[in-house]
Amino acid sequence: MLTLPITIYTLAVLLSAFVLSIYLVPKVKHIVYVKQLMDEPNQRSSHTKSTPSLGGITFYIIFIFGLYFNDQFDEFNVSMSLLPGITLMFFLGLKDDLVGLSPRLKFIGQIIACAFVLFHYKFEIESFHGFFGIFNMPIWVSSPLALLIMLTIINAYNLVDGIDGLAASISTVTLASFAFLFFWIGHDFLALMAVTMIGALLGFLYFNLSVSKKIFMGDTGSLVLGFLIAAMSIRLLALDSGLDRLPFSPKYVPVLMGVIILIPLFDVIRVFTIRILQGKSPLSADRIHIHHIIIDRFKWSHRRTAFVISLLSFKITLCSLVLIWSGFEFSALVFFLIMIVVAMTVSLHIWRKGTS
Repeated sequence: MLTLPITIYTLAVLLSAFVLSIYLVPKVKHIVYVKQLMDEPNQRSSHTKSTPSLGGITFYIIFIFGLYFNDQFDEFNVSMSLLPGITLMFFLGLKDDLVGLSPRLKFIGQIIACAFVLFHYKFEIESFHGFFGIFNMPIWVSSPLALLIMLTIINAYNLVDGIDGLAASISTVTLASFAFLFFWIGHDFLALMAVTMIGALLGFLYFNLSVSKKIFMGDTGSLVLGFLIAAMSIRLLALDSGLDRLPFSPKYVPVLMGVIILIPLFDVIRVFTIRILQGKSPLSADRIHIHHIIIDRFKWSHRRTAFVISLLSFKITLCSLVLIWSGFEFSALVFFLIMIVVAMTVSLHIWRKGTS
């Protein structure tokens, strides 16, 4: 568990990142206004007027500062794998926000960025620790699987950025969950990087949820967040030390990773499946994401919708942790999560029919 010095350091990191975010976001917004790099509304947009974008630039800057100050905790030198990957994702997002980027080039760039992480030995998934009876995994199976997981998570968090506050708030819940787990097992570096980004997100939310000071993170921000969360997910699956500190069997780790990212993961799989079954491109424009359906059905504000979805993600994660901690049977936990997915699927189908 946390000791007093690391607790104080963690609070200092959180506060510093928050203050830096509050300082940087208006600077980025000023540049966006001067250079007229506004996000214009289109048929899929939830906003109706030109709004400053590129707020995600602050995430990358704060991430770099976080690497410098948290590097003392990086015992496995994973920062040298994270840095080139997240830098590539940052420039992919920046180009997409400024002049547009084809899905093909974006996908290729994501694969290259993921490769920087997956070539590090601490991100090699060697075992599922008994998850569904799977223990040792050959590298020719684990590497493609890890790449698929990372690409799915990156695009899930990229696509969840559809209304004010949602991507930032749900990413805050996700990163807080990872920070808790990494601190618990003694992997302080990734825990502190999660805390760093939480501070950045809290500062950004102050502006993103404002009426008069609004700014979007853009792909510049959502791709950076998605990549970092994807890397942390793979690191959790690839754990080879610290597992003995967990108060539950390691076989629950893959389930827990899925629970932490459940809402964005569920949304992207559901949306892609519907589009493919309808004979459309998975990247085609529509309003069938969770947040779109809720807004169209209940006429809720962006703030309320983002809060409810993020609260649901938090409750699912917390309930799953409590059940695992209390010794809930593995099969019963999986059944519980399947029921949640079924309930969400049915509810969204009914609500969507009600708006058509």
